Amino acid sequence: MKKLMMLLVLGLVLTGALWAAGAQESAAEEVTLSVLWFNDANESEVFMDTIQDYLEANPNVKVDLQLVPFSDYEKRLKLMIAGGNPPDLARVTNNHVAMFVNELLPLDGNVENLDAVLKGFSPASLAFATHPDGSILALPTEATANGMIVNVDLFADAGIDIRELSKSWDWDDWYDAMQQVKRGNPGLKYALGYDFSPHRWSTILYQAGGRFLNEDETAMNFNTPETIDALTFFKKLHDDDLIPPSVWMGSENPQELFQAGLVASHIGGSWLINAYANEITDFEWAAVQMPKRAIRSSVAGGKFIASFKGAENEEAALDLMLAFSDPEHNSMYCRDTFNLSGRTDVTIEYASRSDDFNALASDLNVTPAITAEDWKSPELNKIYSYIREQIVEGLLENISMKQAAQNIHDEGNKYF
Repeated sequence: MKKLMMLLVLGLVLTGALWAAGAQESAAEEVTLSVLWFNDANESEVFMDTIQDYLEANPNVKVDLQLVPFSDYEKRLKLMIAGGNPPDLARVTNNHVAMFVNELLPLDGNVENLDAVLKGFSPASLAFATHPDGSILALPTEATANGMIVNVDLFADAGIDIRELSKSWDWDDWYDAMQQVKRGNPGLKYALGYDFSPHRWSTILYQAGGRFLNEDETAMNFNTPETIDALTFFKKLHDDDLIPPSVWMGSENPQELFQAGLVASHIGGSWLINAYANEITDFEWAAVQMPKRAIRSSVAGGKFIASFKGAENEEAALDLMLAFSDPEHNSMYCRDTFNLSGRTDVTIEYASRSDDFNALASDLNVTPAITAEDWKSPELNKIYSYIREQIVEGLLENISMKQAAQNIHDEGNKYF
């Protein structure tokens, strides 16, 4: 009997010890992730909604969401990093990735089966998240793209089914359609509004098969036949009165011209879908895919989610990052924020304008990584205004477009 009692007491003691150890281990596993976020619209709210199932499945994980106005965001990040207290996770732009390239936590060596994780992302979006040494620093969340939006009614009045034509058109088809839409609408002076932006202009550069930099991004490679083809075609669109001179050689806003029905199409950013959905009510419009020259291409941009070296909870942060970025959660987030996805393996059904978003997504999915590799170059961005000035000089015929290409090439190489 005494032996039995001793065994029972010993069992209770061991059980209590194990319970206490388990409780301590459970408490040690609890983690609160600091997450720095900024809003363009409702992104923080949708982020929390999107990860709700993850938090329910992982009750030991809490999120301390710190919402910072974008105007203060860069400063806050710099201060947190300099103070040795970086956030566990942060929403960052492609410019932030370049800015904090040495402070971001690489996924390589920290994420298992990384190749499988990356497989579903757009090459252009992923290129923005890539360190010069090839390691991956962030995962794309939402994407932006340069795109074409058309006044469907004006093209229809000219006998053009623009949705159908745009499924397979090239530059020649595009040029002919712009001429025809002007002829078919006697009150229409111009066919195309084109944003006054080297980034937007570069859409046709990449379509022509050109780019700004050489293959390893160590110097400019701008004075090429492909570049001169893009510049010459852009001048032709102005010379033939298809693009209003008041945009590139004045100060008129092509978005306002399109909304007023004064141009039949507009090449601008993908965010115009949301803007035009709220602002245009007196004609039918649609986003259509870009025409092809050597290739079909847009130009990518976007936002990312990233962690930082020295973050308090690196492992838990990466786990949440992977969950948030998978196809299911990424689709939810982009759908509810009305954004394009940085993934190529999802098709999103939005509450409205799905066909327009998906037209631009189809462009983004075939956009080469070189578009991002060019535009994340700090050297190229130093001559942003100079590129615009030289294109304008060519449009004004103060110099030839071939000379403009040479000037941009030479000026850029001063920074390499």
